[in-house]
Amino acid sequence: MFLPFLTALIGLALVWFEKRLAGLVMLAITVGILMLWFRVHATNHLNISL
Repeated sequence: MFLPFLTALIGLALVWFEKRLAGLVMLAITVGILMLWFRVHATNHLNISL
């Protein structure tokens, strides 16, 4: 669960230094990691069929 926070922090730093497109890419990567994490962990541990 450390990886989404790391990518979000990198994206925030990129936006802070006015690199908006790279920040948006990091936001997309963060959202993708969170979606994958939810799909794997929530469906296995909670027995949810998505």
